[in-house]
Amino acid sequence: MKKIFKIPLEIDGKNWSLNKIYAGVHWTVRRKDKNNIRLLVRSIIGMKKPFKNPVSIKMAFNSGLDVSNHGYIFKLIEDALVKCGVIQNDSYKYVKCNIMTLQKAFKGVIVEVEELKEE
Repeated sequence: MKKIFKIPLEIDGKNWSLNKIYAGVHWTVRRKDKNNIRLLVRSIIGMKKPFKNPVSIKMAFNSGLDVSNHGYIFKLIEDALVKCGVIQNDSYKYVKCNIMTLQKAFKGVIVEVEELKEE
């Protein structure tokens, strides 16, 4: 089973780049980012029942950033998926694979959570 969510988010290097974290952003700014993304994701997804089996998570970003610079926003969205009940936890027991890619079809992030077969 696969669930696809479209998160409308304007991604720029100033606000969502991994380089922002390397620059030493204060923890209160990171907490605000986390809360804002959590609210945005919950407004799109709502509350769900978690997948029973491990999953892979693919996020396709529409931005001018390098693919790897989306690591910060990927983690924030992944944590929001836990809070919304889509996945039980973001540990390796529940998330076996993370994929980041770019796309131009949607202004924001296309999130695909796919349930894997039991091992």
